[in-house]
Amino acid sequence: MCIRDSNYILMMRNNIQIIKPFLLLSLLILNGCAAIMKTAVPMSNVTAPTGTHPVGTKTFHLVDSTRSSWYQNENENIRELMVRVWYPAKKNSVNHRAPYVKDYALVRDVITKNFGMPKYLMDNLGTIECNAWLDAEPVAGRTIFPIIIFSHGHRGMKIQNTTQVEELASYGYIVIACDHTYDSGVTVLPGNRVIFSQSGVPDDIDENEGREIREMQINIRSADITFIIDKISLDFFGDPDLAKICDLNNIGIFGHSFGGGTSIFTAYNDNRIDAVFGLDSWFMPIPTRLVNKDLKKPFGHLGQVNWGESNNYSILDTLASNNSDLSVHFSVEGSTHFDFTDFSQFSRITKWYGSGEISSARIRIIMNRLLLDFFDHYLKNGKKFHPKSYKKHFPELTTHIY
Repeated sequence: MCIRDSNYILMMRNNIQIIKPFLLLSLLILNGCAAIMKTAVPMSNVTAPTGTHPVGTKTFHLVDSTRSSWYQNENENIRELMVRVWYPAKKNSVNHRAPYVKDYALVRDVITKNFGMPKYLMDNLGTIECNAWLDAEPVAGRTIFPIIIFSHGHRGMKIQNTTQVEELASYGYIVIACDHTYDSGVTVLPGNRVIFSQSGVPDDIDENEGREIREMQINIRSADITFIIDKISLDFFGDPDLAKICDLNNIGIFGHSFGGGTSIFTAYNDNRIDAVFGLDSWFMPIPTRLVNKDLKKPFGHLGQVNWGESNNYSILDTLASNNSDLSVHFSVEGSTHFDFTDFSQFSRITKWYGSGEISSARIRIIMNRLLLDFFDHYLKNGKKFHPKSYKKHFPELTTHIY
């Protein structure tokens, strides 16, 4: 080693000794800010539903031995799903409120990764409580309730629209959602087996290859829903109390983003589904052969004014125009893609990470009102669904009836 090298090392050592206190101070400041932010930005619980029924919730593990686990794992001939059900519950059977998320640390990591957020901003996620009562007894009696199935978005989760599913259940619906394993942000199977999303599309493939992959994925997602309907038709996951109160003659479906596309795709292919509603749906994975076909079912859609992919809404226009039943699209001024989930409901900090100008309370009221009115009419033969009437109550809505 030459003298110049020795002098350089000595100089660096001296500089490090000078810098160390500033590094330590910076770390203390950052940690202090993190603690302040956790306190200053608490998480709110899920807003209480407005219906008359207490809501119960149960979770089920389903195994489909007729399918491979994922299109990339064709040698694994078993597909497992974690399914959650919300339902009208007996008033005297309530014990413990369900947590919003059971596996808090895993879900926190998925959310912060997806939105580019510091983890400490989601440290209070585990404190959020739902309004649903864990494992409560289903309401007894002769009344049966229509079924609504929810499909989450790409890398989303079955709980991502808890606000809407609890609202629907409180008005007399049985709502079912699954984690689409390998597409869900995280799925926790029995035995603490954790599966993260593996549904990304490689960057180095062309558009046609990407479309083929997405079509494979939407087929798998749709098959999940068909399997769930098969199982509830058989014995409702082995739960006789839920089996007694489900109305298999009135089934609806809704979803967000890829889940909206999945819902529409499934409604085309499964005649047991009577009505479909999308929340800022991703239409592009739906094959053209279906888009050009008559859906023959009532179809409602609620979304942002403009989509990032310019032709997404042109597919919506084609699909809706070809439908011989009602097709209506509502766009919401000031909204963005993730406003149509629970993302903006728990903290104002989400305004920094992708939610729009519309308030969380306002978008929640709009979603709940339209979903409830739509399904009440088409699944319960309730009051007439008048799409043009909502502008009076919600001036930020623009309505397009096809």
